[in-house]
Amino acid sequence: MFVLLFLCSFALDLDFVACNTRIIGGHFATLGQFPHQVSLQVKSKSKHYCGGSLISENYVLTAAHCTTGQHADAIKVVAGTVDLLAGDGQTFNVTEIIVHPHYNRRTQDYDIALLTLDPPANFNTSTVNKIHLSDMNSNYAANTLATISGFGAVSSDLKLPNKLKYAYVQMWSRDYCNPHNIPGITDRMICAGHPSGQVGSCQGDSGGPLTVNDMLFGIVSWGFGCGITGKPSMYTYVGALRPWIKQNSGV
Repeated sequence: MFVLLFLCSFALDLDFVACNTRIIGGHFATLGQFPHQVSLQVKSKSKHYCGGSLISENYVLTAAHCTTGQHADAIKVVAGTVDLLAGDGQTFNVTEIIVHPHYNRRTQDYDIALLTLDPPANFNTSTVNKIHLSDMNSNYAANTLATISGFGAVSSDLKLPNKLKYAYVQMWSRDYCNPHNIPGITDRMICAGHPSGQVGSCQGDSGGPLTVNDMLFGIVSWGFGCGITGKPSMYTYVGALRPWIKQNSGV
């Protein structure tokens, strides 16, 4: 299984469970396989708590709920590694957190944020690079395979593995992923997962990427638990928020 979500302690006041942030099942990544993947860490403890994606030398795109209660100077970003204990990769300070003005902590609508990096990322390596964003309002057919990746929990005990994992999940159509079947879903959200619940995102994966054809299509946002049969995970729909991303990052 693969479940991507933020630490539960930041979401205890939410009606749904906004903490399924692990990648359950799936495979261990090799160095350079996901050069856009980053780890957001509590700087004072060097402790991973969320994921994100490099979209330029200066910006990381992540989930807004990964920034709730956080100050920029308390976060560091680590890129270019598949093992958080290896001490390799590039490390960045965060100078600014830009949260979508319509972000709603209760509903997780507009769950998107930008982090400004210092120093800028060095893309002159095979292990650190940006990912291209999907076009505005782009969409994919139901059952299209997407890729999720992250350093989140890999089992129900929510233990973080410190190793980057990835998995393939199916896109679910709006025929099911609508407010009638999933209360709270909006036009800024998409859903994906395996019908069996054996593959999905979980704790620690929040803010990380969901990609299709090597394009960033979604951001790990929320769900109903890790590995629940018949329950997909929710992702912020990048295509619907491209104008905001462009306005605030130039990307």
